[in-house]
Amino acid sequence: MATTKLVTTPSAHGGSTARSMPALDTSVASREVGGSIDSVRGEIDDAYADMRAFLQYEPDHIMRVASGHSARLSELRVKIMRVEDWEPQWKGVRTREIEPTLEELREQWKNASRLHSVRELDWKMEAGER
Repeated sequence: MATTKLVTTPSAHGGSTARSMPALDTSVASREVGGSIDSVRGEIDDAYADMRAFLQYEPDHIMRVASGHSARLSELRVKIMRVEDWEPQWKGVRTREIEPTLEELREQWKNASRLHSVRELDWKMEAGER
């Protein structure tokens, strides 16, 4: 059930008027997106939780995990872009939460790729290859 809160806005007569404005229920699922704002935020939080653990992982594992999160969040980004014109509450989720997360996943993937290349070069040098 949607709740309402009282919002005051300036009036044309110099005072302020109170009007009722419905509060956003972030737990309501959007059929087009395939989940609620809360569930999407949960997936973003899962990506950051995995990124915090990347120090313990090998580079190839980091690349796989980052790619998986990136694919899922990219899918959500496209679905949200399709509905944000008539469901504007989703635009902030996309621009302020999903897009920065995707950028960080790209950076983590790049770092893991570089580390993988360095380790491969070290291994080849140990084996006597050039």
